[in-house]
Amino acid sequence: MDFDLCLKGAGGGAGRYPLIDDRALLACAQSAARPPWQAQRLALAQGVMPARYDKNLTAISFAEQARICSARVVVCGCGGLGGTILTLLARLGVGRLRFADGDRFAVSNLNRQWFADTTRLDQAKTDAAREQLKRINPFCELEARREFITAANVSALLADCDLVVDAFDNIPDRLLAARAARDQRVPFVHGAVAGWWGQIVTLLPDSAVGLDSIYGSRRARDPAESALGVLGSAAAVIGSMEAMEATRLLCGRAPAYADRMLYFDGETGTTELVPLG
Repeated sequence: MDFDLCLKGAGGGAGRYPLIDDRALLACAQSAARPPWQAQRLALAQGVMPARYDKNLTAISFAEQARICSARVVVCGCGGLGGTILTLLARLGVGRLRFADGDRFAVSNLNRQWFADTTRLDQAKTDAAREQLKRINPFCELEARREFITAANVSALLADCDLVVDAFDNIPDRLLAARAARDQRVPFVHGAVAGWWGQIVTLLPDSAVGLDSIYGSRRARDPAESALGVLGSAAAVIGSMEAMEATRLLCGRAPAYADRMLYFDGETGTTELVPLG
C-alpha cells in the first residue's frame, strides 16, 4: 500500500492535527516496507501526529515533537541514571537512542535500576534495556553497545549524535566522554548521584568550563561518598532532570544548567544553582 494513502486513515486530534495510533502506523510501515522509526518521521512530515505523543503537546509544539523524533541521543550507561533517562526519552519520542554499558545486572542493582528485576540478574544491561525500550516505544531506533567506554571507542560511540547524556558511575569515564563531546561539538548533560544527593551540569561545545571545574584532579570517588550508597528515588530524580534538560536541548530551547551546577539535596528537599568558572 502507498504510505500516503495509508496515512489518510488517521483520525482527528481535537481539531489541531490528525492523529494515528500505534497499530495503524505500524501497519503503514509494514505495508510500505519501511522501518517504524522512519514511518513515524514521514507521518510527522505530513502533519500527522502519532497518538502516543498527543499529551506532549502543547507543552511542546508539533514542530518540536517532530524535531525530537528526528534526533539521535547517546546515553552513557544503563543503570540507575541511565534506566531513568532512557525510559523517559523513549516515551518522549527520541527517534534514535544509542546506549552503551558493558556491565551485567547484580542483586545490588535492584533498588534503583529500572531495567533490573529478579529474572534479569546476570543479564547484560544493554540487552535488558533494548528489550524493554522496544516494548515502550517501537518507533525508536535502538542501538545497544555492550561495551564500556574507552579512549579507543568513545569517538565512534558519540559519532553523528545530537546530544550526549551522562549516566556513568565513575569520574574517568565522565571526563573522557565530556572531552569527546566537546571535540565533536555536541552538548553534554552531566549527572551524578550519591545517597540522597545529586547534581546536574550542561556543557555546551563553547562552554568556558568543563567537568574539571567540578572534579579538579579527582579521578576516584571519595570513600565517604561511596559509603553513602544510592537511593533509587535520588537516581530517579536526577535522571528525570537530565531527561528534562535533554528535552529542552532537543527542542532547540535554552538549557537550564549550562555552565552552572544544580545541586539537589533530597534529605532537605532543596536545590541550589552554583555558577561554574
